[in-house]
Amino acid sequence: MKRIAQAIASLVRRWPAPLAGAAVCAALVLAFGIPRLKFQTGQDTLLDPNSRVAVDNVRFQRQFGGDPMLILFEAPKDGPGIQQLFSPANRAELTRLERDMNANGDYQSILSPLTILQFAQQTVQQRMVAEPQKLAQREQQAMADARAASAGRGETPAQQEAAAQVAKQQIDDAFNAEFGVDAKRFLDAGDASLDNPKFVEFVMYGADGKLRPDFAGAFPDDHHALMVARLKGNLSIDATSRAAARARERMPQYHFDGVSVLASGPPLLIKEINDKMRSALFVMAALAVALMVAVLSGIFRARWRLLSLPAVLVGCVSAFGLMGFLGIPLTMVTISGLPILIGLGVDFAIQLHSRIEEETFTSDSAELGLERTFARLGPALILAAIAACIGFMVLHLSRVPMVRDFGSMLAVGAVIVFLTSVALISSVLYLRERQRIGATPQPRARFEVERLVGRLTARTVGRFAPIALVAAVVALGGLYLNRRIPTETDPEKFVPASSPVLRDLHRVSAVAGTTSELDLLVETSGGKRVTDQDVLDWMGSFEQRQREQHEELLQSNSLASFTRSVTGEPPTTASATSTLASAPQPLVDIAVNADRTMAAITFAISDRASLDQRKAVADAIVRDAQPPAGVTVAPAGIAVVGTAAVDAIASNRDLMSFVAIGAIAVLLLAVFRNPVKAIAPLLPVLLALGASAMLLYFLGISYSPLTSISGPLIIAMGTEFNILLMTRYFEERSLGNDPRHAMSLASLRIGRAITASGLTVMGGFAVLALSDFPLLDNFGKVTALNIGLCLLSTLILLPPLLVWADEDHRLAIPSDAVTQ
Repeated sequence: MKRIAQAIASLVRRWPAPLAGAAVCAALVLAFGIPRLKFQTGQDTLLDPNSRVAVDNVRFQRQFGGDPMLILFEAPKDGPGIQQLFSPANRAELTRLERDMNANGDYQSILSPLTILQFAQQTVQQRMVAEPQKLAQREQQAMADARAASAGRGETPAQQEAAAQVAKQQIDDAFNAEFGVDAKRFLDAGDASLDNPKFVEFVMYGADGKLRPDFAGAFPDDHHALMVARLKGNLSIDATSRAAARARERMPQYHFDGVSVLASGPPLLIKEINDKMRSALFVMAALAVALMVAVLSGIFRARWRLLSLPAVLVGCVSAFGLMGFLGIPLTMVTISGLPILIGLGVDFAIQLHSRIEEETFTSDSAELGLERTFARLGPALILAAIAACIGFMVLHLSRVPMVRDFGSMLAVGAVIVFLTSVALISSVLYLRERQRIGATPQPRARFEVERLVGRLTARTVGRFAPIALVAAVVALGGLYLNRRIPTETDPEKFVPASSPVLRDLHRVSAVAGTTSELDLLVETSGGKRVTDQDVLDWMGSFEQRQREQHEELLQSNSLASFTRSVTGEPPTTASATSTLASAPQPLVDIAVNADRTMAAITFAISDRASLDQRKAVADAIVRDAQPPAGVTVAPAGIAVVGTAAVDAIASNRDLMSFVAIGAIAVLLLAVFRNPVKAIAPLLPVLLALGASAMLLYFLGISYSPLTSISGPLIIAMGTEFNILLMTRYFEERSLGNDPRHAMSLASLRIGRAITASGLTVMGGFAVLALSDFPLLDNFGKVTALNIGLCLLSTLILLPPLLVWADEDHRLAIPSDAVTQ
């Protein structure tokens, strides 16, 4: 590493202006890659496309469609009720709305309240004809059975006829109890037309005056109706967002007498998340720049103290341009990387800037200052950058594609920003320092950071035992409590509570009870069909059993329950086939496919259920399915994808952190060839993570899905502070200073740079906390807290640890600053 650093120094010394120009020109060329950056927003950013859940969901959505848009119709409570939605003028407007939505190509199926009412009208008329016919058949069968039974007992013909009449009367009584009241109401209603309000009332309401249960999905109560427009399946988030936006924008074009209309649904919430995340990218970048200016102006002591910022911004242009050419996509996670890279890049630049000025001031020579900087700091800075990249690449252990892309983006970005910062900072400062005449005193900073760091170090050195004991307790306690910190899985908590979209969604949920659903894909093989009797019997009992066992399931729909609602009897192959033949196409499309080898079972699930609860219910349902031979059942739909993605993000959170620690420890061991030197930089990071977990637990702060992946990032960047302080200590020791004095000098000379670096990295994450988007807010707060604790742990634990190990002869101090 030292040879690499010296080669860079030689390059800067020989061609400073061309090197700086080359860095800027590279940024200009790579900037053409920025327009090639693509926002990847499909399901394949959330789940591995080859995973079982992803494959099943693609197949389900291809056949049955994607997320539902919900159009809520509301009639005033002091009016005649939702029946007025079906006045002639309003029916015409409903027809126009449905026709226009079908014409724009966004939807797989549209289920309108009018469609349901028209089918109910058709069904009622058919039943009024069919039920008397069925009654006659049941009467004849019952009388025949009674005569046969009487004859079997040896009774006379008169007794046999009497038994037949008793059986007939029993059938008639059962018929009148079940159907007689409705038959009378049907006759009293008059004309069987939707233009007849009495008939509409008869169709919608039972004899008890309540809405018929079969209408629960379309008519939640007396004053509301719901249109469900299911988007085409497997759309990207962008396409889903555009379709949702079109639906909401066009709704004011339709006017219903005495009825208001509200467009809502999960696609609009997805659009809100997508739009907020994208707009936050530019806001956060601007805030990051402002915060870097504040830190550099207030903490960093150097001439041209803001030089780091333009150098890093040039590096960010190069980094994002290269990512465009490499095809690394921007996702809902990776767009948060810009402020992080700005903070990390300024961190590297500060260290280099500070050391060049220190060495140049000491030697009174630009050439010597440059050479000493790269000889002494260069290897440590390269090592810190490699450690950071290792931490970022550990994110590739995640099962979530967009998290793996995040790791790639940060690793590529860190390398480019590091190289650009080194080239620009060293070249510009070398050109400036070549013109210096005599020693110019460095300007004093606003805060005496060195004095503060020196006092902190002085109080900790020599007290390793009690500090180590407290650190061990905090680290182990935090490791224990970390598993007890919940991860927020309520999707509504990922967007601002003040969001109009969320408010509308809550309004629909308050009326309908839910805006979410859990879908199951039922598939047959070997010549079997979903209309086979054993499949229908299983489907009906399974659906009813799940609703009884899980209170989160509010409503359900399947071929079996749909057939029963139409015929009023347990479904048979014949009745299911007949129902499908007579039903409107939208009702058929949401139930079965064309060749009857696939069917959907859809459960409406309470919005109050978190993603964890939904996952538990989905898992329990699939375990309890036990379909007939030749039938398979698989979960599908947005709820399943969401729960699977959150589960995948959080599932190996600890594994990624442990691998990051292990990989960086191996790197340090290979470089330093001393186990104490390899472990020492990691112990303060473990202390910081433990302290953070304890704080979060006792403050009642939950993790978010994004926070679950922050461990490797914190380990990577926290290790950097420790490497820089440790190698500076080695440098001071190699000059002949005793351990305690060497630590005092190291903390005095590098303390301000490390503090400024820590604050810039914290700032990169902290700007995420300034977002009004809770998903980013939680990620920013927790990660910034962890980085701050890493900085504090570095200054509290590492100095006494190194001095103790050195005095106990556990460290072999090299003659060089770091290593060959």
